[in-house]
Amino acid sequence: MKKNIAVFGGSLFQDIKIENGKYHLTSKQSIIKLSKNYDFDNFSNQFMTSQKAWDLIRQIQIQRYSDCILALGEQDLDQLELFKYNMLEIVKYLEENQVHILMVSLPQEVMNHRNANQLQDFLDQLVLEHNIDYIYDGKTDKIVSYSVLNDQEMQKAILELC
Repeated sequence: MKKNIAVFGGSLFQDIKIENGKYHLTSKQSIIKLSKNYDFDNFSNQFMTSQKAWDLIRQIQIQRYSDCILALGEQDLDQLELFKYNMLEIVKYLEENQVHILMVSLPQEVMNHRNANQLQDFLDQLVLEHNIDYIYDGKTDKIVSYSVLNDQEMQKAILELC
């Protein structure tokens, strides 16, 4: 029997990339490839905020999932305090329900936003404080489970951490 995994994210898990401020579909189809190994419920969409994810997580039967991938923050760049609050609530709720958390950093494409570094720093601290498995998109000297540079490395990291 395959593991059940819930995914809450933005462009990364919708196979969308941002170019010049616009979203474009890519051909990588990471979720389709990963679904060969896992049963996925992919709640991701390009407008996924931490608030939308938190609302969805409370509506579904989260206990039926062994793992939850969180790749949030793209749509929260102008709402840092709300993002922090929601992420703390999400992490606490998932931990209480014994769901393994896999956090994914902000995509490199959004790191030029004026608030991206603050949001990313919060995620970095959150995963350290809660001992959460962490995939970092790009090169880093921070403590992470995986630093990935492409789609194949992302898939490998997810396969090993879930």
